[in-house]
Amino acid sequence: MRPFVPLLILAALTAPAAVSAAAATAAEIDSLGKAGKLDDAIAKGRAAVAERPADPDTRVALARALAAKSRRFNHVVNVKLSQKDLERGEVTVPNANLGDSPLQAGYDASLFEEAQLNLDAAIAAAPKREDARALKCFLLTDAGRIERAKAAIADALTALPSNDQTAKTLVAFGAERVKKNDLAGAAELMAPVASAFPRNGAVQADYGNVLTRLGRKREADAAFDRAVAATPGDPRTARTRAVAAMMLRDYPRARGAFDALFRAGRSVDDQFASAAAAYGVDPKGSVDLMRALSAPAADADKGVADLANLYALAGKEGPGSAAALSLGRKLVAAQQLVIAIPVLDRAVKASPGNAEAKTLLSKVYTDLGAPGLSK
Repeated sequence: MRPFVPLLILAALTAPAAVSAAAATAAEIDSLGKAGKLDDAIAKGRAAVAERPADPDTRVALARALAAKSRRFNHVVNVKLSQKDLERGEVTVPNANLGDSPLQAGYDASLFEEAQLNLDAAIAAAPKREDARALKCFLLTDAGRIERAKAAIADALTALPSNDQTAKTLVAFGAERVKKNDLAGAAELMAPVASAFPRNGAVQADYGNVLTRLGRKREADAAFDRAVAATPGDPRTARTRAVAAMMLRDYPRARGAFDALFRAGRSVDDQFASAAAAYGVDPKGSVDLMRALSAPAADADKGVADLANLYALAGKEGPGSAAALSLGRKLVAAQQLVIAIPVLDRAVKASPGNAEAKTLLSKVYTDLGAPGLSK
């Protein structure tokens, strides 16, 4: 038997070495990625996937490394292109200061799609695995692949438990697009979640906020009505609905909503907002309401009384008066944006050529994150 000993030793030495070279665990791949060794994480991850193609842990770990390697930030510079620039295929940016320009996330297409393929494989192996689905949805959302992200969210809704945690996780992807000032994309991503969770007040309120900022009034009203019905007695949701109505210049609805809040909580802020909405309905008709707020009382807030007097004066002299425009300026300067809307809106309607009122109203909506509503 002696002649066979060297062969047995050779077999014992080579077989384990081949296994260990490809045996990186998901935790080891993640550890390399967190240490910034993305190339090593990807190489070991690919080798591990080749050895364990049906292991979702390995697939997700490799996808994380691929996504991190793929993600990059580009400076967004607003420049005008001439026909010569187009013909030349390049443009010179005068006095470029990239440090002041906004950053936009982007991805290397090849690595990004490889990450998606690995996540698809992980999901196929473990359909109810939330982290794999969440990572897929996030990457598609972050990259601005809205239709694919919406499809991934809809697919996740069919596989994950129908509970508040799932709703919170999935509606957050729409919120990511809000952060990037992509309201249309946010609405697309929130729509399937809102449809799946009609009795989740937080989801409906988030969806209603986005629809409001897009000017989609009928849908926004319906979402907020569902939100209030789902959270009866919750002042935060009710106040969000009232503010949305004011932003949409539906003053009767805003007044009713603020009145209900005042009756429930007796907050002078809600009482004042109701009177401001009444100004939007009829400036002159709101004078008595504002005078009541400015009446002397032992516990009166002098700031509220002074502001109510200015509203009453604007209502008395008319929405196109110097008093009304002065009030509008004061409210914008103090960042009292919501109650500035009826004042400036009525000023523009009374004097369509009033450029300052238009500019102030535009600033209000820009500061509220809804520039499209100023038109």
